[in-house]
Amino acid sequence: MGKQADILLFATMVISWSINYPVIKIALNYTGPFTLLFYRILFSSIFIYIIFRPKLHLRITKAEIIPLFILSLLNVLIWMELWFLAETTISASLTSIIIYTYPIISTLMAIVFLKEQYNKYVFLGIGIGFAGLLVIFSNSLLSGFKPGIIIALLGAIVWAIGTIYFMKYHVKRDRESTNFFQMGFALLPSLLIAGIATPSISIFEPSLILILLVLIIAIPGTAVAYFAFLHLNRKYGVSTVSSFLFLVPALSVVFSIIILNEIPSFYEIIGLALVGIGIYFSARGTKIKASAKPVS
Repeated sequence: MGKQADILLFATMVISWSINYPVIKIALNYTGPFTLLFYRILFSSIFIYIIFRPKLHLRITKAEIIPLFILSLLNVLIWMELWFLAETTISASLTSIIIYTYPIISTLMAIVFLKEQYNKYVFLGIGIGFAGLLVIFSNSLLSGFKPGIIIALLGAIVWAIGTIYFMKYHVKRDRESTNFFQMGFALLPSLLIAGIATPSISIFEPSLILILLVLIIAIPGTAVAYFAFLHLNRKYGVSTVSSFLFLVPALSVVFSIIILNEIPSFYEIIGLALVGIGIYFSARGTKIKASAKPVS
């Protein structure tokens, strides 16, 4: 692909990931967070299989089952559920800002646990990013604390742990197959959790509008965006692509204003700016390998 095609792919990826947050907020009006997670995993698995079928290696050894299952718990089941739960109590835009502290947290974890090489920009990025979180948390405490802020931060931490786990124990599979398996491994647990958590809701009778919303999340928001992410990482490097991930929460704020009429507070904008600067510098300062699951 040429440069113009790569720019289009990058724009598709960023727009798809950023619009996920307001779309999920709308979908939560039609079902609960546990059922929504099951549908996202189901449809995403199907379309990831369709898109990546020629590259998938579907044979799996006994030694790979446990690492892939742990990766599935961290990178799909737990972190996505925390994200969806967060959006039940706080705005989509605020959720995206907090979730996207993930690159900063994973950079810090890579330095501590993986002994990644780093330069002067890393600590600057980490410090600025956490200053953004401090602004958001301070304002929340003053204006009435909402548990979604803690839940979203836990989601970012779990996503970062999943990244570090993948890098440290190096699941020996190509990323396409790894992503397909971790989605697949999360399918049955998500179904069981949805059935237990919401026994009064028939998860096999979704409304048409819910299906349409999930298709937006699953096709452009997961399968297509992941294809773009893989291509761009291989061509330009993870640190280059990751340094521009601040565009996801920034655009998510814009989409939340347009679609949901969610107007962010002054403190949320300041927090977003600081987190964005932190992402840029922390990604530029150290080279962190791609997570097996760059799905947002």
